[in-house]
Amino acid sequence: MAEIKKIIFICVNFNNFLYTEKFCSSLAKQFGKDYDFMIDCIIVDNSIDHEDAGLFEKLGKDYTWIRYFRAPENLGYFGGLNYGLKYAALNTCSYVVICNNDLYFEPEFCWKLCSANYGESVYAVCPNVITKDGVHQNPHVMKRMGWWRRFQLDVYFSHYYIARLLLFILRIIRPEKLSPPQPASACEIHMGIGACYILTLAFLRKFRYLHYSHFLYGEEAYFSDQIHSANGILWFDPSLRVDHEESATLSKIPKRTTYEFSKAGYFDYRKML
Repeated sequence: MAEIKKIIFICVNFNNFLYTEKFCSSLAKQFGKDYDFMIDCIIVDNSIDHEDAGLFEKLGKDYTWIRYFRAPENLGYFGGLNYGLKYAALNTCSYVVICNNDLYFEPEFCWKLCSANYGESVYAVCPNVITKDGVHQNPHVMKRMGWWRRFQLDVYFSHYYIARLLLFILRIIRPEKLSPPQPASACEIHMGIGACYILTLAFLRKFRYLHYSHFLYGEEAYFSDQIHSANGILWFDPSLRVDHEESATLSKIPKRTTYEFSKAGYFDYRKML
């Protein structure tokens, strides 16, 4: 009898228990769970208050495959994921899904993942992440950015009010969010959206943690650079569908603060784009 695969999910919560509860309910409804594959879920709580702790304790009783860890402080997104990776039994799993908590996985997500064969060069799989407005967020970046796109970002990050002006102009020119061009089939991409990555065994054999030196933003660039530094690739798989509430956590942070977080690391990761 073939060994049953295990998928570890690691998500980060920040003062939004209801999103995490919905996230976990989507995992509980996975087709083939406990028969074709096993699921472990690690929740890292970056919350700055203690109101959700009792709710997570109850959630852990409802779903025995959940483990809850409260971070010693708000570690940020990748910082929280790295905190969760410390507690993950990586030698027992086939995949590790690192992600936001405002996601809902389609019922056949895990079954399709376990049925796939990506090859040794694939270090991370980027699923088909779709917002509530119907925007497909992957492929985030198909290939390395050219000088014109870098110049645009340089101008954007030159000053907060210039950034506001550029966004205002963009809303006039393009009032609706658009999906990036969708490939006809699965393919290699340069960057995937940071909301969800699937780490393969090839990644786990090479790395134990995510390389990241900031609090928030730029995670996609650092993750892509980490993989490419080891001659690995990121693979977009449109068959793996994930619904994304989008910015459930960042909507709680003032816009000026989010801009400053973005700007803080931009000139460090600019060369990775």
